[in-house]
Amino acid sequence: MPALAAVLRPAGVGVTLLDLDIEGVLDLLRPERLLEAGKRLTRKAMSADPARRRLLERTAYRAPELAETIPASLATIRDPTLFCDPVRLNCARERLYDALDLTSLAAPCPMRYQTEVLRYEVDGIDPSRFSDLLEVTSDPGANLFDDHWQTDVFPRLEKGGYDLVGISLTLRWQIIPGLSLARQLRRKGFRVLLGGTAIAKVSHRLPHLPDFFTEFADAVVIREGETALLELIDQLQAGRDLGKVPNLMYKADGKVCSTRLHIEDYAALPTPDFDGMPLGRYLSPQLVLPLMVGKGCYHDECTFCDIPFINRVSPKRYRTRAADKLAADIDALAGKHDCRHFLLADEALPPRVLDRIADALEPLRRPDLVFSGYARLEPGFTKQLCSKLARAGLRRLYFGLESADQGTLDRMHKGIRIENATTVLRNCRSAGIRFHVFSMIGFPGEHHDSARRTIAFFADNAELFDDPGNTFDIHELEILTDTPYFSEADKFGIRIDISTEDRDFLFGIGTNWENTDGLTRAEVAALLGEAGELAGPRFSRYHAWPPVVWPAQEEWSLIYADRYFGRPFPHRVSVSDGADDTLYRLAWNPAAVVDRSDGNCIVTSRRGSVTLDQASFQALGEDARYRRGPDIVAALAGRNATDKRRSDIEGFVVGLVRQRLLDIVRKPTDDIGLQGSIPS
Repeated sequence: MPALAAVLRPAGVGVTLLDLDIEGVLDLLRPERLLEAGKRLTRKAMSADPARRRLLERTAYRAPELAETIPASLATIRDPTLFCDPVRLNCARERLYDALDLTSLAAPCPMRYQTEVLRYEVDGIDPSRFSDLLEVTSDPGANLFDDHWQTDVFPRLEKGGYDLVGISLTLRWQIIPGLSLARQLRRKGFRVLLGGTAIAKVSHRLPHLPDFFTEFADAVVIREGETALLELIDQLQAGRDLGKVPNLMYKADGKVCSTRLHIEDYAALPTPDFDGMPLGRYLSPQLVLPLMVGKGCYHDECTFCDIPFINRVSPKRYRTRAADKLAADIDALAGKHDCRHFLLADEALPPRVLDRIADALEPLRRPDLVFSGYARLEPGFTKQLCSKLARAGLRRLYFGLESADQGTLDRMHKGIRIENATTVLRNCRSAGIRFHVFSMIGFPGEHHDSARRTIAFFADNAELFDDPGNTFDIHELEILTDTPYFSEADKFGIRIDISTEDRDFLFGIGTNWENTDGLTRAEVAALLGEAGELAGPRFSRYHAWPPVVWPAQEEWSLIYADRYFGRPFPHRVSVSDGADDTLYRLAWNPAAVVDRSDGNCIVTSRRGSVTLDQASFQALGEDARYRRGPDIVAALAGRNATDKRRSDIEGFVVGLVRQRLLDIVRKPTDDIGLQGSIPS
């Protein structure tokens, strides 16, 4: 939206930018909303079947506590000091996630809205089917944001007298609420235009769905929108010949019409204009602005990846902006919005381009600026370049390893050599650049040996990842529609196990497929379990499985990488590191629920539960003394405990931390500006 505003405003078009995502979340988190949700949930529980009643009652019981603590949780996430204490941050965000679970369960329709792993799901609704979308978008009970729209959003729009309302849908999880919004706006008489990546990915189905334009949109921009919007506004004001507008779909005489394709000269576009965005309301202590160096992917051959799909309109794979223009963008936005943190959101940043950007940033003399981005494990990331990029402010990179088996990499056309991966990661570490490495198992044609090479890569390079800010994941391959794995499934030995013929808005088939030559679903699941069992003990100082100490979200992770650049990270997942003289104590996570009955204490979080006798409960989480980690373990194990007993106790503590039941709280010190103990 800021990119479009930057083109429209200089042309004399009045533009208001609304972010209804953050508005909707914050409205659901208002204390009065949570109390209302608790009352609705209590009523629902009375008529629920016994198996479900317990869940509804327990969730409703938490409504007053969540209503009371959510304002402080939001304040913690927005406080630069408190945010950088992961114990406080984890407590705050667990409460936010619990609150969204509460509002979802209290909705009239069975549904789930969550931001931890983004989703908006309504039971019984398949959003890939147009008929289901017509049903769900006509039901206010399936719309968590309806009250906010009716009382706030729609009155604002009606008062503004807007000629055109554009809705940008980027992710598939925005389809249900986004089309609900569009449908209501159409019924209120607004002229509605739809666009965004999610719409572009299903645009091939729209010519077969004229009713889509009757219900949801006057027109759809299916690719880049800068020139299209300018021409559309001209036509709406004068000629009304939509056929002259590029990149457009609309209905005329009962048929869907498509106009000519226009490719933007990305290098010539103006600096994005964020004026009017709610920059002070996001869930972050520091503003992190996204910028693009270029559109597309300079490699763009990976058979599993659909990310560059939206930009595959140009004969040039990667349309870039000159480094000096990007530096000028950063300088302008930093000054205008008092912003120091930037996410370079390209699909992959070439080393040579980053080199030029570092040179262009140097004359700004702004050592406070920091950024992160995505890259490929290529030999261009030399030790010298990584040091240069760190001096320029690069704090974290996200790399796609995908597989540590060269044959598997070659079959997916990844275009990297596995022998370069470790060198690149070492170069980043030596420069102080933190990193995350993505990997998958279950590729077409992959067998146990190649999958285990991927698992072994992280074990063999344990010293690289035994750092709080160096993280990785191993997950199961899911197949997306705009990839060769879907369009040429037979060629890759893929058997798709669900019907795709009647799916109008299909983004992917997930794991609903099988290898005709390779690992089965059950074998992939077993290997993922094997990976977890291997990774847990090897990375128990800083990482859970998945990580909980260093936040995974890109923007949050950049703030941590900046805060702890060249400085020790004093927080842990386990407590027995004998080389660490830091003093800690164990405390029950304030976001967890404690039930006391029959002399036992049951501690429950959204990630797990444990039942303890009163003495064990007090020893584990109510001892206020700060001690060295080995001393805590020794005290819990008891006098004359065997090594195995101490090891078992340590493993038990780590397990409770990973389930967000127990916190390892560092003794407050002045060096990081944290005072006081964890709030109850």
